[in-house]
Amino acid sequence: MQQPPTLNTPTKAAALAPWQQSLLEARAVAKMALGRESGVKVAERHSGIYRGLIIGHTRDHVIQQISNRAAAVIHAKDRFPAPEHPDQFPCPEVGHHVSIHYSQSRAVAREVRERLREQGHTR
Repeated sequence: MQQPPTLNTPTKAAALAPWQQSLLEARAVAKMALGRESGVKVAERHSGIYRGLIIGHTRDHVIQQISNRAAAVIHAKDRFPAPEHPDQFPCPEVGHHVSIHYSQSRAVAREVRERLREQGHTR
């Protein structure tokens, strides 16, 4: 049985725009982190709130695990506001639990505290 063509060949990868290559890499990061059968989608810019752990970055994208499921959403970095200081990272960092929502096609990220930690602090 003949194998389908892959994007790993230099001619096909070179034909992609940098953002397209970054998107393919983001999908690969999600599949590697969450499993080959995981669902991966691109964030809806006009609506939606996405909550979960940031599991990776590529040149142009942020990858977020949605809740505790084996599913991920990919956010374009250019949708996040520019940092106020040049040494600040413009997007949520890997390992942070965040809520990302879109308003007027712009992404707004807020850190979310885990419920267990929150309950531990209130006792």
